[in-house]
Amino acid sequence: MLDITKQRDILLERFALYLPELYENLKRSLGKEKGVEIFKKVAEEKFKKSYEKIKNIPLDKLMKAEDASSQIFGWKLWIEERDEEGRKVWYEYLANCPHLAATKKYNIPAPCEPVCYMDFELLEKYGILKAKKVAHVLEGAEACCFKITAVK
Repeated sequence: MLDITKQRDILLERFALYLPELYENLKRSLGKEKGVEIFKKVAEEKFKKSYEKIKNIPLDKLMKAEDASSQIFGWKLWIEERDEEGRKVWYEYLANCPHLAATKKYNIPAPCEPVCYMDFELLEKYGILKAKKVAHVLEGAEACCFKITAVK
């Protein structure tokens, strides 16, 4: 019988692989263009359920919630709040990405498109926030960094 820590690790790894595997399987099965199109539709339907819970929450509270909820998944996440040109911005740093670790382990392409970039695309589309990549671990940074602003 597996101990509770090993069971947790297996569940977290399966969670981390879910979207990258789906993304790659759809592209392989349907061709890249159609696979990405279907993935985006599925991701948006999933996002709509979360959107109802977050649509009326102020961005500063969402950023604090993000910081608090990341630890259970093994992320090393920290957020710096700044004032730039008279508006509040956040720099979100993400290290120890469980998605990247799992995809590397199983030789699956990097999870950035189906995980982070898809989330950011939908968050902007639905008027929650805008994220701009500042640094990336795959480009040699110690952590991915995104500048988060309110959607104008």
